[in-house]
Amino acid sequence: MPRNDRTQLSAAATDALETIQEPIDRAEGLTREEAATVLTDDGFDAVDADVFLDELLSKGYLYAVNDELHVTPT
Repeated sequence: MPRNDRTQLSAAATDALETIQEPIDRAEGLTREEAATVLTDDGFDAVDADVFLDELLSKGYLYAVNDELHVTPT
């Protein structure tokens, strides 16, 4: 039976990841502020965007290097 080492995301955090994944990959990293702007431009509330970025970071879906966010490879 395959094991998923990642903690499941909330549905809204999954939507947030799908929204920022391509812009992060295209730019080879975004600052947290840039990622939050991408989310708010797509209709996420600013407070929620910050919460979702925290969730994505804490659960390992995103990682930060030199103040830039990157999507963790699967």
